[in-house]
Order: sequence, then structure tokens, then C-alpha cells
Amino acid sequence: MATRTCHLVDRGHILAAEEFRKTLTERTETRRTRGVLGGRSERVVQQVLVATVAELAESGYRAFRMDVVSAAAGVNKTTIYRRWPGKALLVAAAVEWMRRFVHDVPLPDTGSLERDLAEAFRRKVSFKDRVEGRAWARLLAERHDPEVSAVIGDAVKERSDAWHAMVTRAVARGELPDGTDPRLLLGMLGAVVDAWNASSPGRMKAELLEAAVRTVVAGARSGSLVRSSGRRGTVRALARIAPYTPGVTRHRRSRLASSIKNRK
Repeated sequence: MATRTCHLVDRGHILAAEEFRKTLTERTETRRTRGVLGGRSERVVQQVLVATVAELAESGYRAFRMDVVSAAAGVNKTTIYRRWPGKALLVAAAVEWMRRFVHDVPLPDTGSLERDLAEAFRRKVSFKDRVEGRAWARLLAERHDPEVSAVIGDAVKERSDAWHAMVTRAVARGELPDGTDPRLLLGMLGAVVDAWNASSPGRMKAELLEAAVRTVVAGARSGSLVRSSGRRGTVRALARIAPYTPGVTRHRRSRLASSIKNRK
């Protein structure tokens, strides 16, 4: 019963976010046809968006204050509401504005997973120290709110897909075993990097980052991050990790597989 209730709550959350996203998109498209801030210059739009990002970094979504944005941008609140009738629409515009970093600077694709990950996480650490990075972190922290989920959902999926593609390319090149789980690999590496960076913000040394990347990738090469479904998945994983496990002979792998099968 508890599980069923949990599923119903999750489904309700998803439906609420989808409905809000649909409404948000429709209203945003409608406002775009009415000009920009009543015909005022693009410079004013930039000022409002910059002030919005700064306020998100400071207060997050729930505590977001339109009057602070108005004061920081030097624009009357009425003028802002004329273009963006509510907080959600203004924050959505700021998120789209921040997404330029994703489109303008794609994640690295050097042909080496270790080089790709080291460079990608170096950029990520650098981005987190910027006001845009702090604003994005605040939004991510509130992503379980249906309104926030609707605003950032597409951007989160786009970036997640790009990160996962780095790992899937490495699997295709033969750097990692088939079935390696990108989410597990990136999550483990991200946890290490975030912990180190939290202790000394903005001062993470390149050699520490490279060591973290080497360690996690080495573990992935051993097959420890291959997706499996119970014992059968483990048996299949033994065959997949054969070329990646130094010191494990074919006979030893066969005995391990037989041992697992006999426990079923």
C-alpha cells in the first residue's frame, strides 16, 4: 500500500510538472509576439535577465523577489510584468539565456574518455563558481517543485544527454565494457569532485581532478559499473569484463560464473 501511494505521489508530481510546462510554453510564445519590453532596447532585456540570474543565485526560486530584480536592473516592475507576467515566465527566460553556455561550448570529444571527463569537470567546477552556476545550483536544489521542474526540465535533460554521450562513445570505442552505466560513472566522479571542491572552492588542482578521473575510469574498466539485473546479470557481466580485468584467467572467470550459477 505504501509503495502504491508513493507511485501515485510521483505520478501526480510528474503530471503537475507537465501541465505547468505546457501552460508556461503557451504563455511564453504568446508574449514573444508582443515585442520586447514594450519596444525598449535589447540592452534593457539583458539587464533584467542579468538581475534575474543574480537574484536566483541569492534567493532561489521560492524566495525569488521581483522588486529586487527591478531595482538591480533599473527597470520599473510594471515594465517587467508587461513582458513577463509572472515569476515563472521570467525565470524561464533567464534559464533559456543561461543555456547559451551549453550551446556555445559543447562538451569535449577528444577520443579519450579520461581527457573528456577531466576537461568537462574542469569546466563544471569553473561554472559553479560563477553567478550563473550558483543560480543553476539553486534551481536544481528545488527541482522537485513542479514549477521549477517545468522551467528547467528540458535544459537538465539536454545537458544530461550530452554527459551520458561521453560515456557511451567510450563504450563504442572499446574503452569501457558494454553495459557500463553512464549515470553511475558520472555520479561517482561528480561526488568526489564536488566533495573536494566544497572543501576548497575554486582551488581544485588539476592533478587531483585527473587522479579522480583515472581512479573512477579504472574501476569502470574492471566492469564494476556494468548494469546488471541480479545474478544472471552478474554472470553476463563476467563475460563482458574479460578483456578489462588484468590477472583474471579464463579458467578463473569460468569458475566464478559456475559458482554464481550454482547459488541460484
